[in-house]
Amino acid sequence: MIEYWPEYRIFEDNLAKFIETVVAAPKIKRALSYAISAGGKRSRPLIVLLCGKLCGGDYGDVMNLAISVELIHTASLVHDDVIDRAEKRRKKDALHKKYDITLAIVLGDWLISKSVELTSEYGEEIIRDFSKVGMMMSEGEVLDFYSIKEPFDEKDYFECIEKKTAALFAYSARSACKIVSDDKKAAEKLYQYGLNLGLAYQIVDDMLEYMKILEDKHSEFESRTLPQIYEEKYGKSEVISRTIEKMGYFAEKSLGSLEYFEDGVEREKLEQIVNYMTYDMIKRHSGKRVIF
Repeated sequence: MIEYWPEYRIFEDNLAKFIETVVAAPKIKRALSYAISAGGKRSRPLIVLLCGKLCGGDYGDVMNLAISVELIHTASLVHDDVIDRAEKRRKKDALHKKYDITLAIVLGDWLISKSVELTSEYGEEIIRDFSKVGMMMSEGEVLDFYSIKEPFDEKDYFECIEKKTAALFAYSARSACKIVSDDKKAAEKLYQYGLNLGLAYQIVDDMLEYMKILEDKHSEFESRTLPQIYEEKYGKSEVISRTIEKMGYFAEKSLGSLEYFEDGVEREKLEQIVNYMTYDMIKRHSGKRVIF
């Protein structure tokens, strides 16, 4: 769906231009091209573009932020695959399998540094917020890795996914608004939009992995997730229904945050992204196996 939106093509064109013109060592540039070519939904940069437009700006005003968001997200995937000893990512060899672990780690570091550099044009507050996101994602990765080694309950799970996944959605949406508008309430509403979308999305992802449906990633390491916690707490028969109920709670909170804004194309597309990454994602991958 979203891959047919004009915003998607605009971002892809700008990302391709960035990769083509970026100055970097040949090995870094080759690894960068490979990591980016794995594709993906590009939901995070699309949210940046749409939030910027929703708050009165143009795509060009927030394009560097959109690219930064995609770079730091890619860095997290590259490092995550090394930690998890993943074999595949989006049906392609994981970067460290295609090349080697050293290059994968170094590319991840390069991506994070470059993403911060790209935000520098927006001023100190945006740089500080973006740096904070990077630290939160790192903390979330640590919580995730040790989830099977130490006690890890529902509270720990939500702290983990808020930091590892939802923080980037939240700060991306809010920062896009801050760059083009002084409306603090709008910025906070978009922060809540991104935060709750990120939580709902990660719950869906974990549920599909629990059901052994997802095939785009194969890893030796598996973290402890909400469906596993619910299975131990309520039994197998209630896992899916309780997980979907929790996902729906956050999805609806995300949608509710957009009520502050007037009806329009950007608001409608932000609403569609929520459905695309939650309810529709379950339908696409599970067929008739999950009933709402």
